[in-house]
Amino acid sequence: MKKNILFVLFFLLNLNLYLNLTSCDTTEPTDELKPGRRDYTWTIDTLAGLNNPRFRMWGSSPTDIWATTSSSWENSISHFNGSRWISYGISGLAGPNAIYGFSNTDVYIGEAGSGRIWKYDGYSWNQFAQLTKDGHNNIWIANILGQSPSNFYAFGAYPDSTGYINGSVIAHYLNGNWEMLNTNGLYGIVTDLYKNSPDNKTYLLVIGGTNFTDSTKVYELIQGGYQFLYGNVWTKGVQADISLINNEVIFVLGNQIARRINNQFQTILNVTNSNFYQRIWGRNTKDIFLLMTDGLTHFNGTDLEYLFYFTLANEKPWTQIYGAAIFEEEVFFLAYEPLTGLSLIFNGKLK
Repeated sequence: MKKNILFVLFFLLNLNLYLNLTSCDTTEPTDELKPGRRDYTWTIDTLAGLNNPRFRMWGSSPTDIWATTSSSWENSISHFNGSRWISYGISGLAGPNAIYGFSNTDVYIGEAGSGRIWKYDGYSWNQFAQLTKDGHNNIWIANILGQSPSNFYAFGAYPDSTGYINGSVIAHYLNGNWEMLNTNGLYGIVTDLYKNSPDNKTYLLVIGGTNFTDSTKVYELIQGGYQFLYGNVWTKGVQADISLINNEVIFVLGNQIARRINNQFQTILNVTNSNFYQRIWGRNTKDIFLLMTDGLTHFNGTDLEYLFYFTLANEKPWTQIYGAAIFEEEVFFLAYEPLTGLSLIFNGKLK
């Protein structure tokens, strides 16, 4: 009997230990992350067309990358098949803007100014949806993001009574049905909307204003309403941004890069380089890429180091990186040089 009791106690002790380990906070254990590598070999591709900035990029793999522009019909869609980039236009698809997908046969494009969404099935592009809100169908779809082909968001804005594109729009596609979310309290273009996996909270970025006083504002979506968290003018050095890194929303609050835990911002890095341009991408919080006015830097959990410099470093208007596709051993960055009108792809491969 004593042996049986000891066995039961031993079993319960180990079961309790197992439950404690598996039910702990799932926020990524920063101390256990390995610093991101920096030994990339870089190549640069030039996309077809001049003065056609590509503002969005998405890819399912290093051999399936997409980029879009609404500036030129004949080069509006660009695709990389692993060996070369091909640019083309689709009849009826006038202003590709947002692009996002879930596989190489399930890719979506949102148009600028028509509210239309198109789907690529691996063979051709076909209209998938027509969004309208309050009688408006001239919606600028800024971005499409989500968890699966049956659960994703399309968002942006339409021109308000002043003519500025500030009528906020958030549409949710769920199991074959579209729901237009209430956006009372928002003013401007909804450019990003992410779910934060550690606590299931949803955060969004809104850019809006009139004349030349645009602002960037970060909100939390709470029970159909919006709680303002941070905002500043849309100017280098102070503007806000959000990025989804390893399924966690990472915030750029001016020169502070932070995560949000228990309704409090916790600093990951204070960027002291004055060239920081408030845009980031990454694999985890020890493997973050930062846009600078003169190039691209990398944070490995300890320090910043330049990965490459732009050809027109610090020349105004500054070279921009508008999007990225990050994979385990390969990265793609979507850049635009305003002074030359060139759209560039910086492709880095780990050695």
